Amino acid sequence: MPRNIDSSLDAGLQEKKLRIVDLLELQLASPVYFTNSHINVDYDSVTAPDSGSNTYLAQGQFLGMGGVTETRDLRVSSLAITFTAVDFTTIALILNNTYIDKRVVIYRALLDDNFQIQTGQVFQYFDGRIKDFTIQESGATAQLTIQVASQFADYERTNGRRTNNTSQQRFFTSDVGMEFSPQIQTDIKWGRV
Repeated sequence: MPRNIDSSLDAGLQEKKLRIVDLLELQLASPVYFTNSHINVDYDSVTAPDSGSNTYLAQGQFLGMGGVTETRDLRVSSLAITFTAVDFTTIALILNNTYIDKRVVIYRALLDDNFQIQTGQVFQYFDGRIKDFTIQESGATAQLTIQVASQFADYERTNGRRTNNTSQQRFFTSDVGMEFSPQIQTDIKWGRV
């Protein structure tokens, strides 16, 4: 994605001491704002659904995220955002909302010596949609991982496909793999018997 990096950000990145924070917008029914900073950070983003400055909470549950690889080719960019799941607050936030295809925007910012964001010291790191989430548990900890992908996540998907012989013949005329699909057993027992 083309970046219009402000000259003050470029100069700030040349400093010997950097305070870099991530600002995460989850645009659920009621938007939530998180940061991985040690203190709450106020910022007025252009992508936030509500106007004015928002407080990005340093709640300690936003653990981090994967990196984004950008190329000049049209490719799906995606990343995983990780939260602690020991406290159920973030899990409840996801489970109590319609989360699929909700917008997620991540900004990266430099903080000054007073731990404030100066004008021009922020850039958009990622903009995508929630695709899925997983919860991993072990004896000592648990993690919630939200998978987000860019707008081109389903770029190569063929819409309108069905699991029946007619649809299969339309795309693969010599394939008879779906010929007996209506005769498949319908009372499959899932889980433990």
